[in-house]
Amino acid sequence: MQNVRVQSTIALLFTLFLCVDAFSAQTTSCDIFPSSNIWNTKVTNAPVHKESLIWLNAIGKGVKVHPDFGSKRFNKHAAGIPINYTNKNTKRYPVLFKYKQESDLVEYPIPKYVKIEGGISSKGDRHILSLDTDECILYELFNIHRRDSGVWTAGSGAVFDLTSNNLRPDKWTSADAAGLPIYPGLVRYDEVKTGIINHALRFTVRTSNRKYLWPARHFASRHNNPNLPPMGMRLRLKPNIDLSNFSPQAKVIATALKTYGMILADNGGSLFISGEPNKNWNNWGLKDLKKLVSNDFEVVDTSALQVHQDSATTNKNDIYKPNLSSKKNLIIDKSTKKYKNKAKYYTDFYVSPYGHDSYDGTNERPWKTLQHAADLSEPGDTINIEKGSYSPFKITKSGTKDHPIIFNADGATIDAFSGAFRDGIEIRKANHITIKGFKVHHANRAGISAVTCSDITIEWNELLENKNWGIFTGFCSNLVIRHNVTAKSKNQHGIYVSNTSSNIQIYNNHSFDNPGAGIQLNADKHMGGKGVIKNVIIYNNDIHHNGSEGGAAINLDGVQHSKIFNNLVYNNSGTGIAIFKGDAAEGSKFNQIIHNTIAMPSSGRWCVLFKNESSNNVFKNNICENKHSFRGSINIDETSKNGFISDHNLLTNRFTFDDGETVVKYDHWLNSINQDKNSHIINKSTQLFRMDTLKPTLKKPNSVKNKGVYMSNYDLDYYGKARKKSPDIGAIQSN
Repeated sequence: MQNVRVQSTIALLFTLFLCVDAFSAQTTSCDIFPSSNIWNTKVTNAPVHKESLIWLNAIGKGVKVHPDFGSKRFNKHAAGIPINYTNKNTKRYPVLFKYKQESDLVEYPIPKYVKIEGGISSKGDRHILSLDTDECILYELFNIHRRDSGVWTAGSGAVFDLTSNNLRPDKWTSADAAGLPIYPGLVRYDEVKTGIINHALRFTVRTSNRKYLWPARHFASRHNNPNLPPMGMRLRLKPNIDLSNFSPQAKVIATALKTYGMILADNGGSLFISGEPNKNWNNWGLKDLKKLVSNDFEVVDTSALQVHQDSATTNKNDIYKPNLSSKKNLIIDKSTKKYKNKAKYYTDFYVSPYGHDSYDGTNERPWKTLQHAADLSEPGDTINIEKGSYSPFKITKSGTKDHPIIFNADGATIDAFSGAFRDGIEIRKANHITIKGFKVHHANRAGISAVTCSDITIEWNELLENKNWGIFTGFCSNLVIRHNVTAKSKNQHGIYVSNTSSNIQIYNNHSFDNPGAGIQLNADKHMGGKGVIKNVIIYNNDIHHNGSEGGAAINLDGVQHSKIFNNLVYNNSGTGIAIFKGDAAEGSKFNQIIHNTIAMPSSGRWCVLFKNESSNNVFKNNICENKHSFRGSINIDETSKNGFISDHNLLTNRFTFDDGETVVKYDHWLNSINQDKNSHIINKSTQLFRMDTLKPTLKKPNSVKNKGVYMSNYDLDYYGKARKKSPDIGAIQSN
C-alpha cells in the first residue's frame, strides 16, 4: 500500500509540474491589439521616407543586425526580455516610481517567481513584462527592484489595454523610452515556430534625435540633430534581399522585416532586435540575421497610415475614444495629464550645452546651465552633466545625510577666466554635497570652494591654473577630498583646508607645480572658532614640485590627532612635511606620520619639521632623503620634543634643533633626543633615489627592505599592497 501511495504522489507531482511548466511556457489567447493597429499593419507598399538615407547613415554604413535574444548558454542568462503570463489570481503590488508623473499608478501583477530581464541580479534595464491573459491587459515595468522591506520600486510603468488602439498621452514615456509597449514588438518563439510573424519588431540604435514620429510618444536623446533617427522611425528590409540561405528561424524573422518592418523604440545597441529568451532558439541559426546590414534597409513613411494623433489605428473608420478602458483591475490615476517640470517626481537630472533652462531636466530635455540645476536641486538629486563648457556656479542648497545632492560631471569644463564669479564652483552654507568629475581652470580665486559647510565630497576633479587654489575650504567639517588633480595654481596652494574644522579625509590626490603648498591645512584662530583642525587623515597623495615661493609640500598648522601616511613627497622646494603652529591657537599635536617617502632636491629645505609647541607626535617608517648641501632629515625645536617618538626611519645624516643654525649628525641626535635607535642612516645623499624619473626611483631597494616596524593600522602601502610583518620603510612596499 505504501508503494502505491508513493507512486500516486509522484504521479500527482509530475502532473502539477506539467501544469506549472505549461503555464510558464504559455503564450496567450489575447489578440495583441486590434488588427488595425500600426504594429499589426503591413508596410510592404509604404513609400520610402525622404530622410531615409540620412537617418541610415547616422546609424552607420554596414552595421550588422543583432538578434538581442537567444537560448541559455552555459551558466549565463539567456539574452532577451522574458514574458510573465499572469491571470486574475496573480498577486498585485503597488509600485513606487521614479518617473511617477508619466507612469500608470495601478497595482501591477508580479508572480512569486517573476522573470526579470537579465535575471534577478541584472544591472541592465530590468524590465518586467506581465500579460494578464484573463483581462488581456499588458503591464510593463522598467528598472524594477524589490527593497528589503518588500516594497517594489521602478523607473516607470505602463499599462496597455490590448483591445484598444489608444496611445499613451503625448510626451509620456512607458517602460520603453519611446512611450511604446515592448511586448508587441518582441520576436516570440511560438510565432516563429508557426512560420510567420504578423507584426512589426522592436529595435534600438545607439544615438537618436530629440524627436519622435507617430506612434512613438516620447524622445530619448539630448541631441537636437535632425540627421539622427527619431523614436518611432520604421525600417523595412528591402524586397530584393535574398533570404534563401537563411536558417528556418532567421528566415521567418527576416521575412517579417520585409513585410512589417521594425520600429525604433529605445537607445541601445545599433540595429539590436528584441525578442524573448527561449530554450528552443537556435543561436547559431539566429546568427544568419547578422548577414543583414543597415544598407539592406530603408526608412518607410507611415504618416499616411495615421488616422488620429492619439490612436495607433490605421483604419479610417475607427472612432477615437479618449476614455481609458474600465476593465477590472485597471484603475489608473491620471489626475494630472499636463506635461510639467518633473523636479519633484524623480531624482536624476541632466545638464547639457544643448539644453535649455525652460526644459524639465530629463535626459531627453536637459537644462543648459549649472546654476539653474543647483537652484532647483533637492536632497537626493543627482545632476548629471554632459561634456562641454559651462559657466561657474554657486551651491547654497543642502542635501541630507542619507540623500546628498550629487553633481556628477563627465569631464565637463568650467573655464572661469572671465566673469564676476570668484570660484569655479562655490559651496556656501550648504551640507551633504558631492562634486565629481569637473575640469575647472582659470578661476579668479579657487577652482572649487566650500565654506561654512559639512559632509562635502570633492572627488575626481581636475583643477588647473586657478589664481589662488585648486580646492579651498573654510570651517568645513566631515570633508572628503580624493582623486583630484590640483596643479599650477598661480599664487598659492593646490589644496587648502582652513579654519576650525574636523573629520577631514585627503587621499589619492595629485598636487604639483603650485608655488605654495601641495596640501595646506591652517586652523587660523584669527578667523574665529577654536583655531584647531582635528581628526584628519592624509594619505596616498602624490605631491611634487611645489613650494617655489615657500610653504611645505604638506603644511600642517594647528592640526591635531591626525594621521599622515603613505604619501609620496618629492622634488618640492619647501619643507617636505611641516608640523607646526603659525596662525593656529595651538601647535600640531598627537599626530602620526607613518610610512611616507620624502625625497628632497638640492634646492629643498628639511624633510620634516616640528615647531612651536607641536608635541606628542609619532614619526615612524619614513624615508627622509635630502640632497641639499647642509639641510637634512628632521628639524625639531625644544617646544616640540615633549612626547616625540621617532624610530625605524631611513634618514639623511643631518638633524637640527634650532631651525638649521646648528646641524648635527646621528650620534649627537641619538644622545640628545634618545630617538631613532632602530633607524637607518643614508650616509651619501646620492645613493638612494633617482630624481629624474616621473616618481623617485629607489636605486637600492635593499636599503629599505624589511627594515620597518609593522603597524596594523598601516598594513597597506601606497598601491594598496599588503605590508609584511617586517615591512619596508617608506610609502611603497617593494616586491
